[in-house]
Amino acid sequence: GKKASLKCFNNAEEFSREAKHLHQVSLNPRLFEELNYFSVTEQEANAPQGIRIKYCVSVNTSKMSLARVVAGMPKDHKYRSDMNLLSRYFGKAKSILHLIAEALGELHNAGIAHGNIDSHHIGKFGEDWKVTGILGSAVNGERFTSARLGLHSPPETFQSCSPLLSADPTVDVWSFGKLMYEVLVGESIFKPFSEEEDTHLLSKLVSGWNDNHLAIIATQLFDARIGAVGIDLISRCLRPVKKERPRSMQVVLQHPFWNDKNVFHLS
Repeated sequence: GKKASLKCFNNAEEFSREAKHLHQVSLNPRLFEELNYFSVTEQEANAPQGIRIKYCVSVNTSKMSLARVVAGMPKDHKYRSDMNLLSRYFGKAKSILHLIAEALGELHNAGIAHGNIDSHHIGKFGEDWKVTGILGSAVNGERFTSARLGLHSPPETFQSCSPLLSADPTVDVWSFGKLMYEVLVGESIFKPFSEEEDTHLLSKLVSGWNDNHLAIIATQLFDARIGAVGIDLISRCLRPVKKERPRSMQVVLQHPFWNDKNVFHLS
């Protein structure tokens, strides 16, 4: 049978903030984890009419995440010097990344930004890869909860005094660029700048993200056998200034990277 996890909300307001907007749109089951909604009534003396309603969402859980696949192909591993293996890995990675871009495009068209895209929120269900972790996403223009934000978030998250960021497709575009880098290179995007895994230190790094960081990222990508077209797409997604990034996943999907047969230097 399928495994599922259950999330219950004690009141309608909590449910509205995290889940109601998803309940109101129909997302493609080929691209997203499956959510099922139901409510449970409990007898409770202090509640109105002696009854408390709990709103619940069950979420099908995946058998593995993309993070596990990436961990099996780390940077400098002997597997990466086998061009046949590397070619198969890149081919698979590219098709999964395309699917994620497609899923995010559909979410954005529905007026929702995910806000927590990383390799742990891409899961395998049977033979299919899907975007997970969509509970807690936000309607564009509304604010993400602070729990939604982290080191997958763009520089503007760490630049204002208030840590709450407005939901907007460019937030996911940044995270997608970071994800592409990490999947293709096989290590954290922060590794070239810091051996430390200190969250405070790394959030300062993202806050001060600039063209010098992008130049180093480009070199790393080139060394990992990613060609100019791939470097261009990833660099655009990771622009420090929000308005310089692709405005939507549609723009990302129209980039020549996806149709170019020679995006990796394997000879």
